[in-house]
Amino acid sequence: MSRRTTSYAFAFSSTCLIAAMTWAGTVHAQLVAPATVLVPPPNAGNPALDLLDIQWKMNLGLGIAVTSGNSKSSTTNVSAEASRITDNSKLTLTGRGLYAQSRDNATGDDKTTGLNWAVGTQYDSDLDPLWFAFGRYDHLADRPANISARDSTYLGFGRHVLRTERHTWDVSGGLGYSQDKYVNTITVSNQPRDRYGRSEAVASEFSSHKLTDTTSLKQKLGIFPNLKDNGAYRAVFESGLAVSINSSISLTTGLTYRYDSDPGTDAQGRGLKKADMLFVTGLSLKFE
Repeated sequence: MSRRTTSYAFAFSSTCLIAAMTWAGTVHAQLVAPATVLVPPPNAGNPALDLLDIQWKMNLGLGIAVTSGNSKSSTTNVSAEASRITDNSKLTLTGRGLYAQSRDNATGDDKTTGLNWAVGTQYDSDLDPLWFAFGRYDHLADRPANISARDSTYLGFGRHVLRTERHTWDVSGGLGYSQDKYVNTITVSNQPRDRYGRSEAVASEFSSHKLTDTTSLKQKLGIFPNLKDNGAYRAVFESGLAVSINSSISLTTGLTYRYDSDPGTDAQGRGLKKADMLFVTGLSLKFE
């Protein structure tokens, strides 16, 4: 993907987010009634109740692939999500991990071809039926991408553009700080570094859809412009599709696409790939 193409993609995505928020504000100014809000569960939103006294919803996913014979490899991926939703707040905890290994038939040596994991949390608190404030933290480790650890924290505001029983769509924006620690020293932003901290903006959108009684879809896009290095930015897109087998088990597929306009170059001047994509399938177990 060329720098010009990614710049166009960044501009297009940012324009869409700004247009959505502008459109939503126009609609709010013209309508007297607020957006449709889900009926809260019993006792939700009561500040006297402890977090653990409110029902949590949790999903645990697992996928395994193994080959043998002329080629020998194994891949394992796990994912987890927990959420607590009241009439005026939402707390989400997420985690995922991937490990992949293959054997070189010529030498008989095993080689790790994939090793990454990520955890994150976000808390949304409604200011009124349309607007909310949020706080977000993400942690990523991806050794093949030379990232020993990436810690990111953001604060900002968002708007509920669509909020019905079957469909939701939120857009948000804010500011934060992100710091990378690298496995090996690389050149980033024209300087050799073993770590790199910078202020970032964030523009994101998230939607969930109940397509049928047994099929649901979620997707999220985040764009993170680097406020320290003009022109540099990151983008992350995630989506997941789940088809229920019964009330507890679902077949799932998930896609994660990460893009970094300046991933760095090593001592020999070789640049890391700007894009990383992960596609997984497996089973998910739901707890309520």
